[in-house]
Amino acid sequence: MSKSSSSQVRKMERVEQGKSVYLDTGYPIPARYNEDTLVILPRDPYWIFAYWDISDKTSSQLKKKYGSDIFEKSNFVLRIHDITGFKKFPGSRSRKFKEMSINFNVRNWYINVENPGRTYCVQLGIKTKDGKFIPILLSNTIIMSSGRVSDVLGEQWMLIYEDYQKLLKLSGIDKVGVGSLEMAKFLAKRWEYLNIVSRGAFSGAFSGVFSRGFKMPNISQARNFWLIADAELIVYGATDPSASLTINSEPVQLNPDGTFSLRVEFPDGKKEFKIKAISKDKIDERKITITAERKTR
Repeated sequence: MSKSSSSQVRKMERVEQGKSVYLDTGYPIPARYNEDTLVILPRDPYWIFAYWDISDKTSSQLKKKYGSDIFEKSNFVLRIHDITGFKKFPGSRSRKFKEMSINFNVRNWYINVENPGRTYCVQLGIKTKDGKFIPILLSNTIIMSSGRVSDVLGEQWMLIYEDYQKLLKLSGIDKVGVGSLEMAKFLAKRWEYLNIVSRGAFSGAFSGVFSRGFKMPNISQARNFWLIADAELIVYGATDPSASLTINSEPVQLNPDGTFSLRVEFPDGKKEFKIKAISKDKIDERKITITAERKTR
């Protein structure tokens, strides 16, 4: 093993020939801990990792109750339960479940789930030849991630001031000269400004719109006291998923459930949004007009 290896935990020393040396390598990791354990972990939105073990005590109880050859004449299975919306799962009557045969001695398995964003729980049990399921262990509960971009658009992300300072220092701005501190503050505020106005952009028919009413204050005039403020509008709603929707005659893509949401600039003056939905068969039509006015002083 090389000296640079991160797994090296003991320093190797040269020993004179003929002398015996005792090295304490610690206890070996056991193949099993003789405990009743069934744990599931999310690997990604579509896969669950499970590992398990059954204690000798539990094995003896199962053999005593169902016969000494119960393990040989039955199959071990994992039963995957969808328990979305359940406060507590007793081990039966889930929304739906599926079963998969496993090799018990492997003691770990990857489980594929078709529906991400759901809550799951797993049972380890025995399936007899006559189709009877004998539950043994019940796992913890996990919530799988949705596997898609979030529908929530209201969050705003920004860098904290300490991050500005670190990045500015890496850029070498601290070596510019005596006036570099004021320059650093200006660049930090400018960076923050760009971060704010860039959030005015959104996808869809209005992609690439930035707030034109926002102005960066003059740092030299405002000294260390200054104020910035801006606003934007979020137009949202819902209609029949099969309908076609336009805002100000521009088509808008609906989500699968018929909802829509658009982020738009909000400069000074009046802004009008003419929203129109037309049914798939072109018979029904609904219109909503939203008017907003901004005055910046």
